[in-house]
Amino acid sequence: MNDEEIEKVANELERVVEDDSVPQNVRDSLDEALEHLRDGDRDATERAASAMNVLNDASNDPNLPTHIRTLIWNVSGELETATTE
Repeated sequence: MNDEEIEKVANELERVVEDDSVPQNVRDSLDEALEHLRDGDRDATERAASAMNVLNDASNDPNLPTHIRTLIWNVSGELETATTE
């Protein structure tokens, strides 16, 4: 995974964070995932893995709208695919 792919995923997450239908605690988790993705002190694979862990936890929130859960799963899937290539 390279920095360009990470930035693409980060931009997708930012759009989800801006959605008012997302509960505040999930937005906080997504912000944490963004911090992991943009942590320049670690390599791309480590950043992606850390973000995936946070996204997995966020996607389990019972108050999360279904369409947002699907978006989080899609982003997590992109990260997982990119880290295994």
